[in-house]
Amino acid sequence: MAEEGRKVVVIGDRDTLPLFRTAGLAVAEAYSTSEAVEVMRREAGNTALFIVLKHIVDDEERLRREASKLGVQVLILATKWAPAKPMRVEELIAKALGIG
Repeated sequence: MAEEGRKVVVIGDRDTLPLFRTAGLAVAEAYSTSEAVEVMRREAGNTALFIVLKHIVDDEERLRREASKLGVQVLILATKWAPAKPMRVEELIAKALGIG
Protein backbone atom coordinates (compact mmCIF):
# COMPACT_ATOMS: atom_id res chain seq x y z
CA MET A 1 0.00 0.00 0.00
CA ALA A 2 1.32 3.43 -0.88
CA GLU A 3 2.07 5.91 1.87
CA GLU A 4 -0.78 8.32 2.49
CA GLY A 5 -0.76 11.12 -0.06
CA ARG A 6 1.80 9.35 -2.25
CA LYS A 7 0.96 7.41 -5.37
CA VAL A 8 2.13 4.42 -7.36
CA VAL A 9 3.27 5.29 -10.89
CA VAL A 10 3.62 2.72 -13.67
CA ILE A 11 6.16 3.66 -16.35
CA GLY A 12 5.74 1.91 -19.68
CA ASP A 13 4.83 2.24 -23.32
CA ARG A 14 1.59 3.43 -24.86
CA ASP A 15 0.39 -0.09 -25.65
CA THR A 16 0.69 -1.50 -22.12
CA LEU A 17 -0.31 1.45 -19.94
CA PRO A 18 -4.11 1.40 -20.50
CA LEU A 19 -4.44 -1.78 -18.41
CA PHE A 20 -2.74 -0.11 -15.44
CA ARG A 21 -4.71 3.11 -15.92
CA THR A 22 -7.93 1.04 -15.85
CA ALA A 23 -6.79 -0.42 -12.52
CA GLY A 24 -6.61 3.12 -11.11
CA LEU A 25 -2.84 3.57 -11.12
CA ALA A 26 -1.07 6.69 -12.32
CA VAL A 27 0.90 6.05 -15.51
CA ALA A 28 3.70 7.73 -17.43
CA GLU A 29 4.86 6.94 -20.93
CA ALA A 30 8.53 6.14 -21.57
CA TYR A 31 10.48 4.06 -24.07
CA SER A 32 13.97 3.86 -22.55
CA THR A 33 15.86 3.92 -19.29
CA SER A 34 16.67 7.61 -19.80
CA GLU A 35 13.01 8.52 -20.26
CA ALA A 36 12.03 6.43 -17.23
CA VAL A 37 14.66 8.22 -15.12
CA GLU A 38 13.26 11.59 -16.22
CA VAL A 39 9.78 10.52 -15.10
CA MET A 40 11.17 9.38 -11.73
CA ARG A 41 12.96 12.70 -11.23
CA ARG A 42 9.80 14.64 -12.07
CA GLU A 43 7.47 12.55 -9.86
CA ALA A 44 9.79 11.52 -6.99
CA GLY A 45 8.36 13.91 -4.41
CA ASN A 46 4.84 12.53 -4.45
CA THR A 47 5.41 8.89 -5.44
CA ALA A 48 5.79 5.94 -3.08
CA LEU A 49 6.60 3.34 -5.76
CA PHE A 50 7.57 3.31 -9.42
CA ILE A 51 6.69 0.18 -11.38
CA VAL A 52 8.77 0.16 -14.55
CA LEU A 53 7.89 -2.32 -17.29
CA LYS A 54 11.00 -4.34 -18.04
CA HIS A 55 10.73 -4.23 -21.83
CA ILE A 56 11.43 -0.48 -21.90
CA VAL A 57 14.53 -0.77 -19.69
CA ASP A 58 17.88 -1.14 -21.39
CA ASP A 59 20.04 -0.55 -18.29
CA GLU A 60 18.56 -1.93 -15.04
CA GLU A 61 21.60 -0.97 -12.94
CA ARG A 62 21.35 2.69 -13.99
CA LEU A 63 17.64 2.73 -13.22
CA ARG A 64 18.23 1.27 -9.76
CA ARG A 65 21.12 3.70 -9.07
CA GLU A 66 18.99 6.68 -10.02
CA ALA A 67 16.09 5.43 -7.88
CA SER A 68 18.47 5.08 -4.94
CA LYS A 69 19.80 8.63 -5.44
CA LEU A 70 16.23 9.94 -5.51
CA GLY A 71 15.26 7.90 -2.45
CA VAL A 72 12.39 6.17 -4.22
CA GLN A 73 11.36 2.53 -4.51
CA VAL A 74 11.40 0.93 -7.95
CA LEU A 75 10.04 -2.40 -9.14
CA ILE A 76 11.03 -3.60 -12.59
CA LEU A 77 8.10 -5.72 -13.74
CA ALA A 78 8.70 -8.51 -16.25
CA THR A 79 6.40 -8.55 -19.28
CA LYS A 80 5.77 -10.97 -22.10
CA TRP A 81 8.26 -8.93 -24.18
CA ALA A 82 10.95 -9.16 -21.48
CA PRO A 83 10.30 -12.18 -19.25
CA ALA A 84 11.90 -12.64 -15.86
CA LYS A 85 15.20 -14.47 -15.72
CA PRO A 86 15.65 -17.33 -13.29
CA MET A 87 17.61 -16.32 -10.22
CA ARG A 88 19.73 -18.28 -7.81
CA VAL A 89 18.81 -17.31 -4.28
CA GLU A 90 22.10 -18.66 -2.87
CA GLU A 91 24.07 -16.26 -5.10
CA LEU A 92 21.88 -13.31 -4.13
CA ILE A 93 22.32 -14.04 -0.42
CA ALA A 94 26.09 -14.43 -0.80
CA LYS A 95 26.27 -11.13 -2.72
CA ALA A 96 24.18 -9.35 -0.07
CA LEU A 97 26.50 -10.66 2.64
CA GLY A 98 29.56 -9.58 0.67
CA ILE A 99 30.93 -13.07 0.25
CA GLY A 100 29.83 -13.76 -3.31
